[in-house]
Amino acid sequence: MSLGSLPSASRKPRAHTASEIAKDPARFAVWSAHQNLVEGAYHGDMPAGIRAEADVVFDVFKQLPQDWVTPESEIYHHLSMTMSAEFLKFLRRAAATKPQLFSSQVEHKDCLAILGELQAVFSSWIRLKEMRESSCKWSEADWASQVYNPLRIPAGKKSNNRSQCFLSLPQPLDCYQPSASATKNLSARTVRPDGSLFIPGHRIKHLWESENAPFNVLCQSPKANSSGSHGGASSFKWQSTLSARLADTSKIEVASSFWEDKKPIHHELGAAYRQNRMATTAALRQLYALNVHAPVFGLVWSEGTVRAHVDWWNDDEHFRIVSAAYPGAKKKGARRASLPFYEWNLGRPSHIIQVYLLMRNLDRWTVHGFQKLVEQGITELAAAVADGSRSVAPWRRRGGNVGGKLDDADVGYSISTSPAKRPAKSRARTTKCKA
Repeated sequence: MSLGSLPSASRKPRAHTASEIAKDPARFAVWSAHQNLVEGAYHGDMPAGIRAEADVVFDVFKQLPQDWVTPESEIYHHLSMTMSAEFLKFLRRAAATKPQLFSSQVEHKDCLAILGELQAVFSSWIRLKEMRESSCKWSEADWASQVYNPLRIPAGKKSNNRSQCFLSLPQPLDCYQPSASATKNLSARTVRPDGSLFIPGHRIKHLWESENAPFNVLCQSPKANSSGSHGGASSFKWQSTLSARLADTSKIEVASSFWEDKKPIHHELGAAYRQNRMATTAALRQLYALNVHAPVFGLVWSEGTVRAHVDWWNDDEHFRIVSAAYPGAKKKGARRASLPFYEWNLGRPSHIIQVYLLMRNLDRWTVHGFQKLVEQGITELAAAVADGSRSVAPWRRRGGNVGGKLDDADVGYSISTSPAKRPAKSRARTTKCKA
C-alpha cells in the first residue's frame, strides 16, 4: 500500500445529506431526536390557534358557483355555448360525488379566474388518465411537469413559489450530547425540497426599510447577535433568512409550506414525508427564533395522489416540533380511517379540484394569515429585545461538523443552540430540553 493511499487521521467522515437521512428511518430517528420532533394528531393535539389557521387552508368547500353544474341555469347554458361538453361533464361528476364544493351563494362573475384555471386542471386530469393507462414508466419529473404543475400554478400568484431551493438546516438542540456515531447524521447543512412557498419580499419590506424597523433594531442588538463581529453566520441577518444563502434584496425570508414529488413505493412515501419534516423543522426553528407562532404545511405528491401534513412548534412544557398527518375533514359518527393520512386521488374529478383549491388557499394564506403572524411576531420580538426582556438564539447550522471546530465567522461568546427563553409561565416547566 502506498503512502498516498493511507487514510488520513485528520480526515473527518463525510456528513450524510438530507436525502440520505430521510431515506433511512434509523438515521432520521437520530436527527429528529436531536431536534425534539414528535408526531401528533390533527384533531386531538393541535393548539386552537394553529388549528384555526390550518382549517382555513383545508377549507376547500363552497368556493365554486352552483350554476356551473346546474343545467337549468342561465350561466350553465352560456357555458355550454363556449366550453367543451367534456369539461362540463367533469364539473358535474365532481358535484355528484362532492356537492359541497359548490354553493348557490357564490357568484359566477366572481370566479372567472378560477373557471379558467379549472380548464387547466381538467387538462391535467385527462393527462393523468392517459399516463395511468399507458404501459410506459413515468418519472417523478414527468408527473410533475404534465400533471402536478398546472395544479400548483395558483400557488405562486400571490406568494413566491420556488423550486429546488436550498434551505439551511437547524443546529441540533442542546438536549443531548451528540455521540461520535451520530455526527454524520447531525452535520447535514442543507435540504432542498421540490417546492416551497415564501412570502414575497415586497410585501414585508416595511420590516427592514426604515432605520427603526424591527429588522434593523434586531441587527443592532447584542441580544439578537451571537457573533462578536455582528457579521458571522450567527448574526441576526443570517437567522432571519431560511435560504442557505443571503438574498440580494429581501432581509427576512420565511416559508409557509413545502412539497416533495415521489414514486408510489411505500419506502419512497415515507422518505418524502421525512424529508418534508426536515424542511418544516428548519422553517419552524426559524419561526420560533423570530417569535412567530404559525403552522407550516407539507405535501407529498406521488403518481397522482397527494397527502398533507401540518407541523408546528410547542413550548408549553419543553420545546418540541409536532407533525400531524391531515386525516381529512372530521365527520360525526364516521369510523376512524385505518391510515393516518387522507389521500386525494387526482384521478377523481372532485379530488383533483380539491387539491387545486388547496394550493390556491395555501397561496392566499401565505400572504394573509401567515404574513400577519410573521409581522406581528417579529415586531413584538424587536420590542422585547430592545427593552432587554428577550434574546434571540441562533438556529441555523453552523460551520463544520457537529462537535467540531466552528468556522471563524461563528467564533464569539458562548451560545446555546436551543430556542430562546420565553417569559416564565405560572406552572412549572420541565427541564427535558435546555433552553
